[in-house]
Amino acid sequence: MTTTDDTPLVLAWDDSPPPDWEELLAADPNADYFHTAHWTCCARDHHPGLNAFWLTARLNGRLVGGLAGVKKSKPVTRWESNLEGTSGGPLIDASLPDEMNRRIFLELVEAYLDLRASGLGTTCLTLNHSQEKKFGGLLAEGDVAWQRQATPAAVIPLDGGLDFVEMNLMKKNKRNERNRALRRNARIEITNDPQLMAAYYPIYEKASEHWNLPPAPLSFLQALLTDANRTFFTCVMLEDEVIGGHLNLQFKDRVIAWNGVTEPSFSRTHFPATLAVWGDLEESCRRGARLLDLGGSGGVVSLEGFKKHFGALSETRGHYVLDSVGMKILRGGKKLLQGLRSPASSGQPRRWHDGEPDGDPPS
Repeated sequence: MTTTDDTPLVLAWDDSPPPDWEELLAADPNADYFHTAHWTCCARDHHPGLNAFWLTARLNGRLVGGLAGVKKSKPVTRWESNLEGTSGGPLIDASLPDEMNRRIFLELVEAYLDLRASGLGTTCLTLNHSQEKKFGGLLAEGDVAWQRQATPAAVIPLDGGLDFVEMNLMKKNKRNERNRALRRNARIEITNDPQLMAAYYPIYEKASEHWNLPPAPLSFLQALLTDANRTFFTCVMLEDEVIGGHLNLQFKDRVIAWNGVTEPSFSRTHFPATLAVWGDLEESCRRGARLLDLGGSGGVVSLEGFKKHFGALSETRGHYVLDSVGMKILRGGKKLLQGLRSPASSGQPRRWHDGEPDGDPPS
């Protein structure tokens, strides 16, 4: 496409994805599964009170940029470039010159901010590792006072194949845990069966209660599995009982183990967390992926260590938050009340399994 710096860029927004959204995904090497229309539409359709939107940028009629996001109106208005802080920054056609890439990025962000209503609310923009490296500096240099939070995530490189990962990246204690679990009749099933997801869901609900977080709706997790070519559920079973699992999302050469938890009562005997990651690794390599993304650890040192024992390296993502004036005042009041009601704690965040009689062995 022939363009100049003054070629008109036509911006628009809609509550459904444009028909050429997949073409834009294919044209941006920084895209991941959270940018897909399936992800955003499932979030919209299965989270009560959630609305979705697609901002688009066109040059000479061709889709060259886009930003999909969601909006919650209660208890306060919250605009997010993707659900629950998952990555979702602007997509941009990489075949265009770098200067045009930067222009499209900035105009999409500006249009995103223009969607905000006045009053009490928050706007969030989350960039994955590649987007953060390419465009994060533009947000820092701009006039908008974003509050940036660096969020590290663990990724396992798969370039060497499964045998290389097993013998050169995965620590011996994790191989031993896997072998002991398999000898004790635990097994791994790779599936898109919604009934196995339903059997897993009560474990996830218990974990969410422990974390004091609302669980994602079961119907949402099951709907994601209908994208059978790009999603799979690593289900860990003992005889006919589900004792853990990971919901994996694949786009191009990256698999993201997005939702996963295992039953603590089996953690010292059947090591379901180890089996779940091993199952993720096996299937990711079978599918030709180059990276298995295990996500963040939320500051939990033992969880971070667990992932490193599989050879995980760290990637940094950028989470940007912009509060309205009223929201800043509200947050300040809440922090003051929390400080008055609860003494400061020096303890580190902990895994669900940490401190349990049957918790995971030290990693």
